[in-house]
Amino acid sequence: MSSEVPIIILVISIPVFFIIRRILKKYINNNSRRTLVSMVVTLITAPLIYSVLIIVFFSILFYEPQLDFNKERWMKIEQGRYKMRDDLVDSKILNGKTKKEVIDLIGRSRSADSTNVWTYDLGTSGAGLGWQFNYLEIKFANDKVNTVKKIEIVD
Repeated sequence: MSSEVPIIILVISIPVFFIIRRILKKYINNNSRRTLVSMVVTLITAPLIYSVLIIVFFSILFYEPQLDFNKERWMKIEQGRYKMRDDLVDSKILNGKTKKEVIDLIGRSRSADSTNVWTYDLGTSGAGLGWQFNYLEIKFANDKVNTVKKIEIVD
């Protein structure tokens, strides 16, 4: 645990303490008892609030929308294709297709390493505090799609 975590929890604890103390005013008349209960509840809830805030922060930071594969959208939005890559790979739409069928469905590869390995640039997405370069690699065997895999390079 880094040194700033207790400081952040302390900053969270101060308003939490006063909010809980105010809520308990309706239920506990004794001032010292209300303060003690407020302190105990604050000691429990402040770290929980901190944890929830951290989870929400990283969920937002690493969120990457996913879309179902759509041929028209695929052809129109070249830099946003990474949003459809999981559906394209997981649904196995391309498996067993010929090169012509692949071209009809997702277009011609601009960077074919050989006649049997095609790579598609799917665009750049955010990866936390950096960038992620997304590619789709299709390997052919006997002129039919043998493997389809996504490649992600994080910078």
